[in-house]
This record gives sequence, C-alpha cells and structure tokens, in this order.
Amino acid sequence: MGKEGRVEKIITRIILGIMVVFLLLILAVFIAIKSGATELFKMDRSIETKVYDIKAEDDAFAKIYKGYSNGIYAAKNYTEAYSNDLLLGRTALVENEVRYKNLIGWKLFAPTEYNSILYLDNGYLAGANKKESSETIGNIATKIKSLKDVSEEAGAKFFYLQTPGNIDKFGDEGINRVKDFANDNADALIADLKDYGIQCLDLRDNIEATFEDYHSLFFRTDHHWRQPVALWATNELCSYMEEQYGLEYDETLYDPDQYEMEFLEKNYLGSLGRKATLAATDPDDFEILHPKFATELHFTQDREDIDRTGPWEVLYDYDEINYDGIYWRECFLGLLSYYGTGRCTIENKNAERPETVLLVADSLCIPVTAFLSLNYEKVELLDGRYFEGSIKDYIRESKPDVVISSYTTTVIEEGYSIFDFK
Repeated sequence: MGKEGRVEKIITRIILGIMVVFLLLILAVFIAIKSGATELFKMDRSIETKVYDIKAEDDAFAKIYKGYSNGIYAAKNYTEAYSNDLLLGRTALVENEVRYKNLIGWKLFAPTEYNSILYLDNGYLAGANKKESSETIGNIATKIKSLKDVSEEAGAKFFYLQTPGNIDKFGDEGINRVKDFANDNADALIADLKDYGIQCLDLRDNIEATFEDYHSLFFRTDHHWRQPVALWATNELCSYMEEQYGLEYDETLYDPDQYEMEFLEKNYLGSLGRKATLAATDPDDFEILHPKFATELHFTQDREDIDRTGPWEVLYDYDEINYDGIYWRECFLGLLSYYGTGRCTIENKNAERPETVLLVADSLCIPVTAFLSLNYEKVELLDGRYFEGSIKDYIRESKPDVVISSYTTTVIEEGYSIFDFK
C-alpha cells in the first residue's frame, strides 16, 4: 500500500471514529433524558416533535404514515437541537468564535437562520427576517379570515392586533427594509386583512405617537418587549375595545403608579443574547410588576398541569426567573409560569366586567394576557404551535365574547405552525 493509501485509510478511520463518538453521545443523551435527567439537557427553545395529528377516524394507512412521519421529524429535530445546543464545551466554543468575529469586525447575518442576529448601533440585538411573497402573506391572511368567520359564527367580536418587532418601522435606517423585512411583511398582512373587512389595531402606530426611544421598549438581548411596556399596550388595547365595541374598562388598572416594581439587575439573557453569547453582550435588567391593589385569580395551564388560586403572583414562575445558569434562564416566559403550552386561562374573582376574552397569539401576548385579566372575568391565551386540538373547534365550544388574533412582525413567515388553527 502506498503512502497516499495509508493516509487515506487513517483519515477514514478518524472520520468513522468521530461519527461513532457522535452517535454514542446522542445515545447517551437519549438514555439520560429517558432516565429523568431533563435538567441536564434544558434547551433554549422547545423542540417540535410532530407534523401530523393522528385522529381516531383515520384509516390504518393514514395512522401508519402519520406516525412514521412524526417519528422521522422528531428524530431529526432532536438530533439537530442536542448536537447544536448540548455539544460538550459548546458555550465556550461559541463565545470564542464571537470574540474572534468581533475582533476582525465580521458581523454577518443570515435572514433564514433560526434566531439570526443584527447588531444595532446602540447595543441592541435584533433578528433578520426575509421578505415574504404576496402568496405567503395571502395564505396567512386567509387563515386569519377563517378564524374570524368561526369567531363571529360563535357570537364573538373579532379583530387583529399587530404587535411590534424590535426593528422600528419608522426608523432603523440601514436595517428596516434593507436587512430586515418584518415590517414590510406586517404591512402587507394588514392590507390583506383589511381587504377581508377585518378590523386591525396596529400598535406600531401607537408607539410612534407615544415614545421617542423605540428600542428601549424591548430587551437588548431579546425580541420581546419589557413588562412595563406590555402594561401600556394593554391599556391601548382596552381603549380600542371600548371605542370599537363599547366594552368599558377601568383605566386605573393600567396606571404604572398602581404597581410596585421588582428590579433584577442583569438577570436575563434573551434568545438573541444567548446566540451572541456573553462575549458580545451583557444580560438585561429584568423588571417584574406587582399590583398595589388586591387581586384574586384562578390560573390554569394545560401542559404544566397548573391549577392554583391566589393573588397576582400565582401567575409568576420564580423558579424559571431565578434559574441557575444565565444561558438557560427564561425570565420572560416566567411571567406566565413558563408559558410554552397550548392554553392558559386566568379567571378574575374580582372582575367587574363579565366578558371572556380569547387571544390566539404568540409569546408577545404573555404579559398582555395577564394584565387583561385584571379587567375581565376570564382571559385565555392559545398558541397554535402547542395547542393540541382545533382552535376553531375550541372557539365554537367555548363561545368567548371577544377573539383577538395577534402576532408580532417577526413571526409572519411561510409555513409557520403558529397559523395552524385547524
């Protein structure tokens, strides 16, 4: 055997050895999780495990096909997630990679990449969204229109609430409509919805008329808005419902002076910050509001099997907010007991308004749901990514008084399961 052959053989053995070690690592992770060691493998995002719901009325072939497809989909997602996020020494490797990129001034972005990063001039991070086609926007609008039809058939008032992304529609020159097209996508969606006769409240306009510093409404390291901003947004939302539908509300419930603020210094590293790592950014300060007035709420959540009654604080998950390990701490989700479930319900024992309000929405409405519950008898939040069943059927059965469809600009994209209302 010649020298080239021996080198080729050695390289082949090295590659095979790496593959074997990788497969053994995946197997070890799988065994550990099945043994209950889930805290060792906490992800910074949930892992989707199915593309099809298997129904009792499906024939045998359909059940086999759906089960097989779900199995392949879950295996692929688990493999990608654990190899990316739980690779031994991954955090140190990524931090060093970021330091090197910063050193050479190489800050590229990939619009289609999960949690892609744009570095804004004032230290804030943002995601990059590609421009969606008119066909994609039209498909999303049609789905929301179908939700409107079902809601109105069930006797509910329906409207669309556009929440903001962390790129300013009226600013961020060089970013907005250049590197990020989330606002363009939202504008196109609202135009299509209005063509369907759907009423729309666009909070980006309210923000432009109210605030001077757009970015300060958001965390520096995350795409979510801060809880005090959500309090303001809830007041805007209630004002809109009073104006459009005559639903009176107590404006004093959304007065910032009616709340004590708990301030946790450098306690939150958002999803964008976790990707940029501490080599490129610092954790955010995290604010938690506590009403000064008496509250009594009954809070339930499907996936975590939560059912508790008490003051406002029953909504919070301090285990998550204070989780040991900044890279795994999900403070924002902790504002509604780590909301990553299909449905949560808040019933207000002291409510003066008898209405039931249902939000079919994304995570930006987590604190909005909580604050709305201070005014109405029952408020629910459904997320199409996690709700097991038909949102449309749920509306038909529960018959809420108001249905609000709400999405931030950053989720308006092709093929996203959050718009699956079944």
